[in-house]
Amino acid sequence: MELMKMYGEFETEELAELCAGRIRQNVRGVHRITLRRLSGYRPPEGKIHFTMLPANLRMSNYATDVLYSEISPDTVPEPIRRQSTELMAIIEPEAEKRVSSYFHAMGAVNIRKNG
Repeated sequence: MELMKMYGEFETEELAELCAGRIRQNVRGVHRITLRRLSGYRPPEGKIHFTMLPANLRMSNYATDVLYSEISPDTVPEPIRRQSTELMAIIEPEAEKRVSSYFHAMGAVNIRKNG
């Protein structure tokens, strides 16, 4: 029996996991599913954020003051925290249409097959 690989990229790891679960439950002929993170976001723990503030000292020139604070991972905007993930499924050729439909339904991009 000839097996083939199908790949799809998802915006978040959660969407890829959800798609993998639905494929496992509803499609026959799936031999293996693998998830791989594509983006390398790491939380900025232990790093320092600083802000320079201009201050007028009632003179003709300006001075600056610097405020320091530790960066919290919660302050990083959501689009930067996203972890795009690739889902790879090793399937039998008869399952190609069903797996492809799940990829499309769950928002996969760059869908391709090999074999």
